[in-house]
Parts: sequence; structure tokens; C-alpha cells
Amino acid sequence: MHSALVATREMKKTALAPRDELRAFRDLVRSLTDDATSALAELQMWCQDAEQLERCYLVHHYLDYMKRLCEGRV
Repeated sequence: MHSALVATREMKKTALAPRDELRAFRDLVRSLTDDATSALAELQMWCQDAEQLERCYLVHHYLDYMKRLCEGRV
């Protein structure tokens, strides 16, 4: 077990080309944005008044923009 932990710590990350690193980052942000949008949709069901609902719509707009930015559609 100890040798496996040491081997894991000693593993070196292979360096990605800057373009590939950016693509991986965009994919990660897009995935997180999708998850956040889903969570927000669930929260909207619990909104008690118009102000809370308006804030949810605003956050949804920001998340949608982030997703489109990551997909190159902005």
C-alpha cells in the first residue's frame, strides 16, 4: 500500500500544449456550468417570491453566457 501511495505521489503530469490545456479548462468549466444550471433549476422550484425568482433568472443568464463562451458561440 505504501509503495502505491509513493508511486502515485511521484507520478509526473505530462505537460499539455497550451491549446490543449485551454481546451481541457473550457471543457471543465462547461461541465461545471451544466451542473450548476441543473442545480439552479431545482432551486427555482423553491423560490418564494418574485425577487428570488428574478435572481435565479439572472444567475441562469450568467451561466448560459459562460457555457456559450466555452463553446465558442459568443
